[in-house]
Amino acid sequence: MSPKSFTTLSLLTAAAVIAALVMIVSGRNDGPVAGAGDAAIPGLLQKANDVAAMSIEHAGGTITLSNGEDGWTVKEQHGYAARTIKVKRSILGLAQLILKEPKTRLKKKFAKLELRDTSAQGAQSKRVRLYDKAGQLIGDIIVGKGRPGLAGTTGGGLYIRNPGEDQTWLAAGQAQGSVDLSKKVIDWLERKIVHVDSQRVKRAVLKHPDGETLEVVKATKEESLFALNDIPADKKLISAMEPTTIGKALSNLVLDDVKKEADTKPFDAAKTITAEFFTFDGLTVRVRLTERDGGSWIKLDASGDHADAKAISKRTRGWVYRIADYTASTFTRRMNDLVEAKAAPKK
Repeated sequence: MSPKSFTTLSLLTAAAVIAALVMIVSGRNDGPVAGAGDAAIPGLLQKANDVAAMSIEHAGGTITLSNGEDGWTVKEQHGYAARTIKVKRSILGLAQLILKEPKTRLKKKFAKLELRDTSAQGAQSKRVRLYDKAGQLIGDIIVGKGRPGLAGTTGGGLYIRNPGEDQTWLAAGQAQGSVDLSKKVIDWLERKIVHVDSQRVKRAVLKHPDGETLEVVKATKEESLFALNDIPADKKLISAMEPTTIGKALSNLVLDDVKKEADTKPFDAAKTITAEFFTFDGLTVRVRLTERDGGSWIKLDASGDHADAKAISKRTRGWVYRIADYTASTFTRRMNDLVEAKAAPKK
């Protein structure tokens, strides 16, 4: 062997050794790894419709979602209704995850991928367990941080690890944002309390505990603006839109929090505003609002000769809702908030 060939061989050997050392130190294996191309949660895609419960465990607690007679509910929120479409999308998203690329096996690097055990102090990971109706475990996986813009995908990637294993993976699914495993309970709640399109509303009446009453009306469904009744003779509307804001108060009314009525103190009548909404098709919705614990809380019920009355009452009976202060301000309007003095006539 010539000196030149020997030198070349030595350099190649040294390069190979260095590459091997890099792989060992990084905890990566760039060679074929069993599992690449497999489902991240084997069998879940075939059993996705059988999932009857899902728990999301994280360092700050657990969110438990269950599917029963009343549909999907959130255990940690007293069994209140969950956002069904979000739950189903999350289950399907997990079922469609495919193992794309093996990553580190070094525990000291798990934190960077947010894949430490959820019991570790400061862990950012989420451990997701899925069960069937019999309570049998269908899937169990630790989910870490996302990797947006992963080549060859529409939704980016997601770092995952199987509990009890050191091998981490970059996985990818089919739909962007489908695996949205929020750690906030409110993100899993069905936030819409009620939706009554303002076109249906004929009249709305706000009754303050001191006796003041405010009424907005419109004559036909086709009208887009509500009129304010009983404006004092020396006053005029500040804005033609303000009465309409009241008429639209039940359009996509959403919650910020919810509690069982049985677990709260009764509303004090002397501090409670009552708002009633009457529709052209026979539905009446009553909202009672009070301020407590630094927030605006409401109770809601429905009546009248309309199918929606029964559905609304069934959904809201026994619950007390916290709504945004901005939303609550619509129900607290008084005459002086909507009118101003007319300009004095010119002499």
